[in-house]
Amino acid sequence: MPLGSILTEAILGVAAIIVASVFAGAYFMGVNQITEAEQLHVNWLKDRLSHDCMILYVKASADSDTVTIWVKNTGERALPRDLIEKSELMIISSSQVRYLLYGSGPGAWSYVLLNDVDSDGRWDRGETIRIDVSLNSTLGREDYQAVFILYNGVKCSLDFTPYS
Repeated sequence: MPLGSILTEAILGVAAIIVASVFAGAYFMGVNQITEAEQLHVNWLKDRLSHDCMILYVKASADSDTVTIWVKNTGERALPRDLIEKSELMIISSSQVRYLLYGSGPGAWSYVLLNDVDSDGRWDRGETIRIDVSLNSTLGREDYQAVFILYNGVKCSLDFTPYS
């Protein structure tokens, strides 16, 4: 067998090994990215499944610019103050949507943790908060829906009609 043929076969063998290594590296990189994406999705689902809430009652007068809402934590995990304050509140009627963030003054809401059973300042499972809403205008005499949206998108809602 001539020397040139042996060298050609050796070069082709090395090239085949390099090409196989590149494909294997690309394959394992893709598998790693898929695994990371799945892990992120699992963590997102776990977070959403461990938080839940239920609006117990809404007190509102048609002639007032304040609304009071009682909300119970029915999820498995507690929410610290900073996550409660990242929540959003919507008061929806057939004629308008009022989108409210945590804060003070008109167009915002604040809250009080009513029954902090273990006195840790966190909104634990089974504990209730009272949300005090200050609107920019009165509600009026129509049907509404209060929607409380936790920081991670989990929401609870309750239909109500303001009293006269």
